[in-house]
Amino acid sequence: MLQPSGKRAKRRAALKESIRLGPLAASAKCAIPGCGRQTMKAAREGLAPFHCRRHVEHRQRHGSYWRPSFKASELRPFITAATAYVGLRAANDKFIAAAIADMGRVLEDAGPVEIATRLKGMSATKRAKIGLARLRVEGVPPQRIVSIVLAVAALIKADAKAPRAKEFRTVQICKAVHRLASGTHRVWVMEDHQGRKRQIEMHAFPKSTGRVLREMGRMLEEPCDWVIEKHVAGVLAHRQRYGRPRAAS
Repeated sequence: MLQPSGKRAKRRAALKESIRLGPLAASAKCAIPGCGRQTMKAAREGLAPFHCRRHVEHRQRHGSYWRPSFKASELRPFITAATAYVGLRAANDKFIAAAIADMGRVLEDAGPVEIATRLKGMSATKRAKIGLARLRVEGVPPQRIVSIVLAVAALIKADAKAPRAKEFRTVQICKAVHRLASGTHRVWVMEDHQGRKRQIEMHAFPKSTGRVLREMGRMLEEPCDWVIEKHVAGVLAHRQRYGRPRAAS
């Protein structure tokens, strides 16, 4: 049996690769400008047809292929404005009052708390509820959570470079709220054979990536849908009127 020539073998290999990639054969390189890496599908590392592993993992952590999460310094002035805005209207505005009440019920219905080292193997929904329960145990007021949700939505609207995809907002809401009560912290005092006391600390944090961020963010975002729609512009106006201008970088 005759063996195919070198050129024929290369064409055959290229045809097989084209068939493997399917209609997305042209997307052999990551779609993010300047990246240049192979897509996960082209590199046979996964099924992502347009992005490399690095940017797929970036999206899992931040909700965007390219935009990192907001820094606390970026979010702080918007939280200040939203907290003041919500505090002024919590008793009289029906949308804000309903969001606070619904958020309280979400925290109460979250169930028991579990320590961070025992979360492995649980579903994303279960782990998200444990995150909400941790907020309840730490005594985080529902009104504060509503203010943070509103602040994240306002920052995205004000930032011309922020992604407008709902996924990004959902993940950023989860990250901002989760900072209020993240992980499990334990302190023990032990005594050695000489009677000397030592303090031992344990700080365990759940992995901040994947479906858990989306599930917890969705649970925090849904009670505030009407507040986001009706009051983001008001928060921005409040910040512009009463907030201090940010220092030029």
